[in-house]
Order: sequence, then structure tokens, then C-alpha cells
Amino acid sequence: MKAKFGIELFFSHSYDFVRKKLKSAEKEGWDSIWLPDHLRGLPPMSIDDFLCVWPMLGSFAEMAPDLVYGVSVTEPHRLHPASLAQTATTLDHITNGKFILGIGAGEAMNLKCYGIDYSYAVSKMREHIEIMHKFWHSEGKEINYDGRFYHLNKAVLRPPPIQKSKDGKPHIPIWVAGNGPKTKQMTGELADGWIPLLFSPKLYKEDLEDIKKAMAKSNRDPKDFTAGAFSRIYMNDDEKKIKQQISGQKMALILAPNVLKSHGYWKDEYCELYEKVGINPERLSLLEYDTEDLKRIRIDKLFPIIKDIPDEVIRQQGLIGNEEEITKKFEQFIQSGSEYFVLEILNGASSKNAPFTFFDVTRILAEKIIPQFRD
Repeated sequence: MKAKFGIELFFSHSYDFVRKKLKSAEKEGWDSIWLPDHLRGLPPMSIDDFLCVWPMLGSFAEMAPDLVYGVSVTEPHRLHPASLAQTATTLDHITNGKFILGIGAGEAMNLKCYGIDYSYAVSKMREHIEIMHKFWHSEGKEINYDGRFYHLNKAVLRPPPIQKSKDGKPHIPIWVAGNGPKTKQMTGELADGWIPLLFSPKLYKEDLEDIKKAMAKSNRDPKDFTAGAFSRIYMNDDEKKIKQQISGQKMALILAPNVLKSHGYWKDEYCELYEKVGINPERLSLLEYDTEDLKRIRIDKLFPIIKDIPDEVIRQQGLIGNEEEITKKFEQFIQSGSEYFVLEILNGASSKNAPFTFFDVTRILAEKIIPQFRD
């Protein structure tokens, strides 16, 4: 079983501190470095400190030029597709053809409070991808586009990217985040890769099969596609600290009823709990509700659901536990089809977290776990 491994870095404390994390990851031999594109954090466990992803990626690529770089992920609401195509092309040149553009539908928490229109998210994302492809594949020639949201007339974007598609056209790989029906269909039709939030091997395998069916309908070869996965990871051998992490991840499941269903821990009476606080569980997603919405609707009223979920469900499905447990979980996800992991490490960098600080965990992963999946 083979897979590649990237690490997502956040701004924390200072830019110099993030740079220290970058240099550490470079020495450890990670395949790629990823940065999020956010204005603020996401609940239930979030911070609101974010620097702009685009100049940071360019700066990082100058400091560690041999690594692949990616954004995990942007969305189709804050930049016009021509501007996003130009930004991606710029980073493709700075990285010397080692840039991956991750894109998703976006989250209300990151858009609504700023007055940014995030309606028709998946449809806008489709038009973004189609327009970026037209710009890149035109090799600097004028393009036209008449869509529902965007209209281009003799528009030009030069220079073209360094990277090439299988048929030799200038191209930057686009990885789509999300696992809704429309998103999976679009991913199979247009994307070069997939980078959903990882929940369980079973759900991952089922969603990947849906994408492969969409690829088959579009006469696309799965060999030209990367089945990636984004996952938060927490490593420790202290059971008390592991249980604290499990509690936090249970809380996050309140915002993902579809995952509760996939785990087999959904009860019909949960619908009544959601409806009592003004939530339709069939529509509940990060795109629908922002932080203030969740405060107003008293999401704490849903906490009884958390008590119904056994700790072992989280422990068995997520990347949480000791070194041996996490190694086995990577095996399970790879068997389900995952080829590329992008990891957000939840362990704190402070020495008080020793012997499982952020730097301890990246070292254990790089020296002991990842090599098992590269041979």
C-alpha cells in the first residue's frame, strides 16, 4: 500500500513560528505543505488568526523550493475566476510547477458575517473550474464564456501555467473538497483530485465509488485522478487526553448528521431535537450556518446526541489514538482508496504537551509511520 502525505500549517503565535514549522517539515521529508484560505476559524474548536494564504505560499516556496504546495481549500465566492486563475498560475510559476489548487463550496462561518454572497456555491464552483480550464488550456489566447454567473468576452490570461495536463496543455491540478451529491458529480467530471474531510473508511469508499461512476460517464480515466483526504490527527498515549479530544470531535459531529447516519448512530428522535432548535438536519452543513446562527439556535440543546455516541466510534474511525492505532487507521483508509493524506495536527507545540508536541508528532509520523506506506 502506497500513499503520499502532506501537512497543513496554520498561522500561530508569529510568522517566524510558522516558518519554523515549515523548515521542520522540510527536513522530515513530507511530500507537500498546505495552507488554509480563511478569514476566521470554524466551530466548535476554532481560532480566528489567519494570514492571507497566497503570499504565504509564495514565501514558503522560496524558503523550501523542493516541496509541493497546496491550498486547503479556497472557495468560489471571494475571487473572480479570472483572478483565481491568475493567482494559481502565479504560484505555479513560483513553485516551478509544484502547486495544487484545492477548492470547496465554502463555509457560512467564513463568509456570512462579511456580507459575502455564498448562494449557489456548487454551481459557482463549477463555473470557476470551467473558466480556469479555458484560460489555462487556451495557452494565452482569447476566450469567451457565457455562464449563469460569469460572462467573459475575448478575455486573456498570460502567461500559461508551467504544469501540463496529460494531453500536453498548460494545466494546474484542481482538487475539490466536499462529499455532497452535486459536488461528487462535478468532481468526477472536472477535477484532478478529491480532498474531502475524512470521517470513516466506509463513508470514504462509498463516496469515492460515486466519483468514479461520474468519471466513467465522462469517459475519464481514474489513473489521472488523485483520491486525497484531509484529516485532523491527534496522537497520544495518555488515555485522559485522548478522551478530551474525542469529546471535542463528538461535538463536531452534531454539525454532520450524515456522518452520524453512516456510523449507524442515527435515531429518528434526533430529527425532533434538531427541529426544536430550528435546524433541518437534512440541510445542516457548514455552508448553511455561521457561528452566530449556532449561538442563536442553542446548539447546546443537541448535546444529548453526544452522550449516545460511544467513544469507540470516534476512536475507531478517526485519526486519533496512539502510534499503533493511527498506523492501522491509515491502512484502513488506504484500503478504502485514499492515495494522499493532508493532515492537520491537533497536538499543541508547547513543551507542556511533551512527549507529544506538534513537533514530536510530525517526527513520529515522518520517521516511523509514513515510511511504512512508501515502500
